[in-house]
Amino acid sequence: MAKILVVDDDPKIIFLAKKILKSSGHSVIGASGGKEGIKKLKSARPDLVLLDIMMPDMDGWETLRMIRGSKGFEEVPVAMLTAISLGPDTLKRREVDELIDYIQKPFTKGSLTKKVNEILEALEEVDRTGSQMKGTGPEKLAEYREIVKKELLHENLLATLRENLKTQPRPYEAEITKEAISSEQEKLQELVARREEIERSIADKASME
Repeated sequence: MAKILVVDDDPKIIFLAKKILKSSGHSVIGASGGKEGIKKLKSARPDLVLLDIMMPDMDGWETLRMIRGSKGFEEVPVAMLTAISLGPDTLKRREVDELIDYIQKPFTKGSLTKKVNEILEALEEVDRTGSQMKGTGPEKLAEYREIVKKELLHENLLATLRENLKTQPRPYEAEITKEAISSEQEKLQELVARREEIERSIADKASME
């Protein structure tokens, strides 16, 4: 199973996440804020980071930028685990594309376990697919892997937005969420088109060999 780093300033969230994820066989390390999270990231080298946004010493977005700027951790999977509802303002942040998922609190044992396992299984599939693409140049392979990860992210963002739409109390807020869904669908379609283009070029090259 995976080694998971949970970064949150609320000790109750860390305790609960540890209890839930350990029961699924995962190893869990807690960090009480962004600065401690960076230290534990470098010492523990986790397979996945669950990162809160609202923290006093260094918020989740700043922590994410520091993770991406840390040598050797540029590609460690990071999912936000936050009480901040996903909306257009969040989606506009350039850091969003550095995530693998956006998980909203509150969570249940079932919902958190399901989310984490889905992320880990999807990442394993990305690795398997990459290892099977023999003869592919390193640049194209890197692009392919990045596209597949972004596909996963935007599929997850779409699913979260659709869930949020079900509970929007005001027509104006619902309309904004619908626009965000439309924008995410366009991004996803572009990613799928590019991935399929790469797959065709790889298949064509293989057929000529």
